Amino acid sequence: MRKSIYVSYFSLVILLACFLVVSGNKTEGKENCGVIEPIVKGDIIKILLQKDNRREISSAEPVLVSEFDLDRIDNPPFQPNEPRFDENGRLYAFDTKQGLIHKFYWSPDWKKLSHSAFGKGLGQGPGEVTRLLDFKIFKNELYLLDEGKGAIEVYSTEGNYIRSIRPDNGYVPRKFTVNDSYLIIETLVPAQHLFYAYDLSGKFKFAFGEFIEKNSVENAVYQDNRLSECFSGDSFLYLPRFFGFMALYENNELVMVKETIDGLSAAKNNLPQQKSVAMGISAWVVQRSVETVYQYSIYDKILLVRAYDYKKEMSNWDIYDLKSLDYLITVKNRPRCNSFALYKDKVAVLLETDTGFKLQIYDVGNILKEAAAKSRR
Repeated sequence: MRKSIYVSYFSLVILLACFLVVSGNKTEGKENCGVIEPIVKGDIIKILLQKDNRREISSAEPVLVSEFDLDRIDNPPFQPNEPRFDENGRLYAFDTKQGLIHKFYWSPDWKKLSHSAFGKGLGQGPGEVTRLLDFKIFKNELYLLDEGKGAIEVYSTEGNYIRSIRPDNGYVPRKFTVNDSYLIIETLVPAQHLFYAYDLSGKFKFAFGEFIEKNSVENAVYQDNRLSECFSGDSFLYLPRFFGFMALYENNELVMVKETIDGLSAAKNNLPQQKSVAMGISAWVVQRSVETVYQYSIYDKILLVRAYDYKKEMSNWDIYDLKSLDYLITVKNRPRCNSFALYKDKVAVLLETDTGFKLQIYDVGNILKEAAAKSRR
């Protein structure tokens, strides 16, 4: 039975000491024991190890299906990012230069592209998004978090503006996720709890969750993360960029924390710092070694994570089981990209080139089959 790492909230020294005790045995064979004991015991959080201690590269690799030069389409996006698929396979991306949402959809063979754009645009009043912090799609509605207003602007997938949601207790959201009952946010300025829940009109309901990494809570760069879309009802993932672990929440409770394939050993080299930027002015920064979750996308039972190694100047696309967070496989010859989104056995890639952005579609079906076979072992 493999061992677990126990992290004390109160001392980073204890965290590192516990890690060193366990890492000496990390090459031994282990079984995935799952969450047998409570994940939280007082001030202690249990962080599970991966069964694997190194990446396994897939034998298959992504196959390019189609490629489109976006500067050649009518009303092209100038700086598209944060691509998201809806449940029908239509892709949406936000253009930071225009403040518009671009919608892409394909012929059944993914060879022919159609496109439209909607939104208020910059400086156009209610519904505009000046600086996008987060973006989710839920039940045929697009939720776009605008830092400028501290509000979430909601559009239909058909392009109609619906409403603006602003938390009624004054908190400004930094990240969020949404389900049938609640809008769940993380605050722009760290607050007492990790998450704050509101109804879908913005009325505060309750707070939950503690910071898993207590070191440098005031450093929002160090604490930065992604929140996944909700799945299986109200489940969602908390995906820190620099900590070497991922966390699963269900029914507003923490139920699992597990290392990424890079793990705490890589994350310990990400050091929070305060840096002087001008006379009498300092800023919180991070001395970065590895972003253990740089980007992500989920579909069905699959979590696709892009990790970035600053020293090697390289990315890996790692595939995990969405519910167990077990590492499965790493994508061979992953595509170059600025951002990506997963839908069934296809990955849409946005790539900036010297002449503009390209939108590429890759087939990863054979890689997902390898991952599925490994999960059954």
